[in-house]
Amino acid sequence: MIYTIIGIIILILVLILLSFLLIPFKLSLELEKQGSELKGLFSLRFLGIRIFSKEIPEDEKDKEEKVEEDEEETDKKDEFDLKRILKVLKLVKGSWPHIYRLITAFYRSVTLEKFSLNLTLGMESPADTALFTGYIWSFTCPLNALTRIDAVITPDFQKRVLDGNFQMIINLKLIWIVVEAIRAYTKKPVREMIREMRR
Repeated sequence: MIYTIIGIIILILVLILLSFLLIPFKLSLELEKQGSELKGLFSLRFLGIRIFSKEIPEDEKDKEEKVEEDEEETDKKDEFDLKRILKVLKLVKGSWPHIYRLITAFYRSVTLEKFSLNLTLGMESPADTALFTGYIWSFTCPLNALTRIDAVITPDFQKRVLDGNFQMIINLKLIWIVVEAIRAYTKKPVREMIREMRR
């Protein structure tokens, strides 16, 4: 009886772990700029439930805590050491095939769901505005037609301005990243590189 209960608990834990690996996380970033005011929100969701969110810009309290942590880390850091940097670079070179596989796995695991940019652009002179907007349109028009990227650039010939809003949503599936990370960690050069970088 007790073995059955333990088996059920293990099965539930495995299913929960697999759900985290196979069901994609949704990362979204929203930014809006009007004049000198910039505000936005970064959020991480799983199965529609918000796990993490951060307002942009940060609260003053968060900024103060971050500054204190940065000062502590700076105090702990050693002086510039050329030998150590060269050693890390050598270890990175030896670990590169495994790092490349991890980067490739990350690239395969990311899916762009939405990319929307609505920008009003004005420069010092109408000629500069027209020229710069034309350059941007030459890139954004093919992207709008061929991808999920939706970019609208509106020129303003009356004043100097850079206002607009931006929204990006991506899905991130962890399974291949975790598999490649574990595979990379089993390699001695990668472990040595991590150990040296953490010193």
